[in-house]
Order: sequence, then structure tokens, then C-alpha cells
Amino acid sequence: MNLLAVEASSENISLCIKYRGKVISDFNRKIQFGASLLIQQIDWELRKNRIKLKEIDAFVVGQGPGSFTGLRISFSLIKAFMLATQKPAIMVGSFFSCAERLKKDSNKIAVISDARRNLIYAASFKVKDGALKKEAKEKLCLLEEFISTKKDYLFVSYDRNLRDKSLVLEPKLNFYSKDIYPSAGHLLLQAELCYNKGNFTPIEKLKPLYLHPKTCQIRKNK
Repeated sequence: MNLLAVEASSENISLCIKYRGKVISDFNRKIQFGASLLIQQIDWELRKNRIKLKEIDAFVVGQGPGSFTGLRISFSLIKAFMLATQKPAIMVGSFFSCAERLKKDSNKIAVISDARRNLIYAASFKVKDGALKKEAKEKLCLLEEFISTKKDYLFVSYDRNLRDKSLVLEPKLNFYSKDIYPSAGHLLLQAELCYNKGNFTPIEKLKPLYLHPKTCQIRKNK
């Protein structure tokens, strides 16, 4: 299978192309507002490897949660590619790629990102028989609330301030010491499983998970 994956939910702009079973391009660069450069990078990588867009069997996109601008651009590109080539797409949660990199370090992994207003987006994963499984959909919650239910998990984030804040709340928390950003290459394992099962995302269901400031709030019951 030939897959082209893009991930632009964070400041790490990522592109990965797997062609005839081999990764031939794995681009990652931290650039503010770098998502606008995605189309040029895709064009350059395809030309460099002498591949035509129509040779791609499916397009993969990181769903977020994350940057409004980055996700809007990456989803617009994938939809345009789908229409131009009549090829399917596979949408994978961006947190999956963060957890995928650490599944050899722990069989319980929690991924969090800052949603502002003292809230976080969070998702937890378990590893079974070498495969990573998401326990539930990404959710918006209070940091202390999530930590209290996941104290035996390996935590990971690409936000150093959030890591420091978490360790103040729970000093014994097992928090990975380095920033782990979502990447297109680490979306591919899940995407390949979906491809082999024929689990594609219809274009009308390609909807990113934004970090909308106006919705990043929890209403208290009166």
C-alpha cells in the first residue's frame, strides 16, 4: 500500500510517505504557522521521489486536538486530495502518535495537552499483545481530575509547563521527561490497520478536534 500522512495539530509540522511498503519520506519540523508550508513540502517530496499523487492509495490525517490553523489546513489538503484522486482517507487521533512512541516503556499511557482556562485535553491508552488501544475518546477535563484517576500511567505531553504543573500536583507521577510531539510517521501503524480492514473515513466525517477557547470550559451545576 502507498500512504501519505500529514499531522499539523501542534507546532511540529509533520509529513510521512510510505511507498511500496517502505517509508521514503519522514519530515518533521517545528515552525510557528508552518502548516501553510505543507502543500509545498508535499509537492517537493513527491517530486523528489518521482511519485504522482494518484499513486497514493489512501491519505492519513491527524485529527487533533490541537491548533485551529494547522488542523484547518491539513484537513483542507486531505479533502482536496481525496476529491482530486478519488482515493479514501483515514483519520487518526493525534494523541495516538504520541502514545505509540512510548508503548515499549509502559502498558498504560496517558497523553495530555493544554486547553487553556485551567483545562486539558486528555486520552489514555493501554498496550495489549503489542498493540496500542485507546480506552476512550479524547476528553476535556481538569488536570487534577484526570491525574487522580491515572496515577499508575506513564504521562506524556509536548507542553513543558503542563508537565511541571502536573508534577507539582502529584510529585510521584511518572511523567516522561521529554516533549513528545504528534508525528505523521507514528500515525501510520494505526492507519495501516484501518486500511487492511477497509475502515476509511468518509469525507463528510472528516472533522478535526479543535482547541476552541470558547468551548474550553466546564459549566458547574447551580
